Amino acid sequence: MIGWLSGTVRDLDPAGIVVLETSGVGYELSVSLQTLCKLKQGDKAELHVHTHVREDQITLFGFASRRERALFRKLNTVSGIGARMALNLMSGMPADELLAAIDGGDETAIARTPGIGKKTAQRLILELRGKLDTGGTATSATTGFRTDVHSALVNLGYKPAEVDHALKGLKETDFEGMFRAALKALG
Repeated sequence: MIGWLSGTVRDLDPAGIVVLETSGVGYELSVSLQTLCKLKQGDKAELHVHTHVREDQITLFGFASRRERALFRKLNTVSGIGARMALNLMSGMPADELLAAIDGGDETAIARTPGIGKKTAQRLILELRGKLDTGGTATSATTGFRTDVHSALVNLGYKPAEVDHALKGLKETDFEGMFRAALKALG
């Protein structure tokens, strides 16, 4: 199993395929659009790799960070979400935004991804909410408060998109302060 590759980017396909040359061998990797945007043809690159093996094929998926790869692997554990759909989800928004959408229960944001419907978004949230530790920097207390405030406001009947808009830019570091500021923004 291949877990990491370092080499020169030989080819970039807008469909999300990268050819990375390592020691004279060109490895073809499927990458998210988020990772693809970080790469340039001819540059040196390092990609964390998930090797996906099926009966009829072996596919390599490349990620800019271990954290993205860990998220991809977690997404694959959800019933009905395969490797391609997980990569599609990660192409739709940066990993941090996807994590926030899952933890915040924002099915609308998740369902904006092509190929992901409302029911799949709900299942994703149900199965992964509160279970995502992707090996990157731990969520800060502010992010935890933000998630709690988001959840509380959605439970009060506000739409997730409205709550997201209200929470943007808030710098409060405790639940009560953030909750009051968000209510004020929603009012």
